[in-house]
Amino acid sequence: MRFSLVIPTLDRPRDVKAFLEALTRQTFRDLEVILVDQSGSDIYDSVVADFSGIWPIRHIRIDVRKCRYACIVGASHATGDIIAFPDDDCLYLPDTLEQVDAGFRKHPSLGLLTGAVLNQYRRPSQMGRWLTASAKLNESNIWTGLVEFNMFIRRTAYEAVGGFDANMGPGCRFVAAEGQDLGLRLLAHGVKGYFDTRIQVIHPDKPSGVNLNRARSYARGMGYALRKNAAPWAVLLEFAIRPVGGILFNIMKGDRKAVLYHAYVLLGRLEGYYSSAARQAAKTIHGHA
Repeated sequence: MRFSLVIPTLDRPRDVKAFLEALTRQTFRDLEVILVDQSGSDIYDSVVADFSGIWPIRHIRIDVRKCRYACIVGASHATGDIIAFPDDDCLYLPDTLEQVDAGFRKHPSLGLLTGAVLNQYRRPSQMGRWLTASAKLNESNIWTGLVEFNMFIRRTAYEAVGGFDANMGPGCRFVAAEGQDLGLRLLAHGVKGYFDTRIQVIHPDKPSGVNLNRARSYARGMGYALRKNAAPWAVLLEFAIRPVGGILFNIMKGDRKAVLYHAYVLLGRLEGYYSSAARQAAKTIHGHA
């Protein structure tokens, strides 16, 4: 088996069906699907039945509603050489897996491949800042060069570093940056990573309206990951300066909502970075807080 696609999902059977329908158009088809269902109901049964004749599909039900915990459970059942964790509301382009397979075959020393994100209109995503050119991943550019639903990892490398941090991601206090956390641990283990613009995954942009609590919670996860992984000072300064700059710029513009948004981002990053959990994680990994 070449690919194991682990899909953590909660109450989104229509989105999962759309992903699986898009998957039928893949030019590379040596894969298995592992659906980790956190719904506590039978809402996915018909979707699984519809596609179980196309590829091997394992339907796993769990009671814990934590996205990355679900990924850990699903990964424990994976048999493929390469493991991936598509969101239940994303879509692969027809050549996504073919591009990934070619990348790993061309560069056998690679253990991690990732790529670009397109929105629902197949334009560059507005969900965050992303690398615009292909590049080797390092401890500085990984913060803008990797996202969880578009990362492909040799399963042996994933298992060697222990997989995702179950206390990060949706359903946890530290909602975001679990992909960067995993990627950094892979790099620290000696795994080579690469961002390839040809590897593209579609994910809908979030509504453009300002959601202060969401901004704060995602920023808290970023702050936690920065501290846990002993991010370089240049990276820390960048993630502090940008929201401060946003606050000052929008004060001059008189845009109160934007000022609050950037203030909540800064607050969340500080909360995550200076949390006792981040301090303890950094001490455990690096021997210092």
